[in-house]
Amino acid sequence: MWECDYAREPINYRLFFLKLLKKIWILPLAAVIGAVVIGGIYYVVKVVAGDGYKYKARTMYYVQYSTDSNGESADYYNYYTWEELLNTDYFVDGMYDAMGGSLTKEYITANVTATLESDYRYMYTNSISADKQQAIEMEKKVSALILQYADMRDEFEFIEVIDPADESTIEDVSLIFVGHAAVVGAVIGFIASLLIFVFIECTDTSVYLPATLEKRYHIVALGAPSMKEFDANCEHILKGKKAAVVAVDADMPDSLIKEFPDGCDVASCGNPIDNPEELTTIRDKECVVLAVRATAHNGKKVERLIEQLSRQDIKVTAFVLYGEDKWLINRYYR
Repeated sequence: MWECDYAREPINYRLFFLKLLKKIWILPLAAVIGAVVIGGIYYVVKVVAGDGYKYKARTMYYVQYSTDSNGESADYYNYYTWEELLNTDYFVDGMYDAMGGSLTKEYITANVTATLESDYRYMYTNSISADKQQAIEMEKKVSALILQYADMRDEFEFIEVIDPADESTIEDVSLIFVGHAAVVGAVIGFIASLLIFVFIECTDTSVYLPATLEKRYHIVALGAPSMKEFDANCEHILKGKKAAVVAVDADMPDSLIKEFPDGCDVASCGNPIDNPEELTTIRDKECVVLAVRATAHNGKKVERLIEQLSRQDIKVTAFVLYGEDKWLINRYYR
């Protein structure tokens, strides 16, 4: 008995791309869904459940250094000096107490920094927090400590705040890339939907073209009622003979019989697998035409019916495809 291996069927690329074209809207939709899902998950993990967006409050100071008896300025306070200074117990403990213990000392050390620009007389402190108002409050506390420290040290004549944190812009300094995550999600959604489409096509046993029936089952196909050659094929193969149109699917419409041209003596029969009594009617006919509904994922049902009729010594004469996609067939043969 013949075998039909769907997995080894050669790919009909023209049919494949036409079917993809009909469902092309799925790809951008999948991309949008992927962007929303991946971007949303990233946002929830990083922003809602994670550290979230962080904000930086910045204070600008003018530092006037003292001069010694030799007229030399104590301008050895560079970037590293100020950075190390803010990590001393004086500032860390002072910030801890000023914030009422709401911040850990490790957090203060990691998120309160100092920087110098090209002119060493201008110094900046920066406080980073996930909360906008807390960043400003941290800067106010560190500013007070800086000014207090300047009063205690002989290296400075004075330090004054020339741009306080409550007037500075709070900046997003986090490395959160929701947009990047959304783009990655869109790419994943697009590729995943394409791969799923390919997988479905590779495992789909549905029939879209009469030619597929001929290639798959090695039995001639009359075509589909909407095809111009259908009448001529029916007259050539069925005219003058009594034919049974056997339904593979239970929902074969009665109107299918009316599609056959005048002069063809055809009668509809149910599937003998579900209705064994139909075998008597089928045997009384000279021709047997299997009616296959297009796009119905019924390849195995067709195979089973052919096998059963073969066991009953009933030869299948031809196929007829109904419920066909007219647009697909017209574009395929264009």
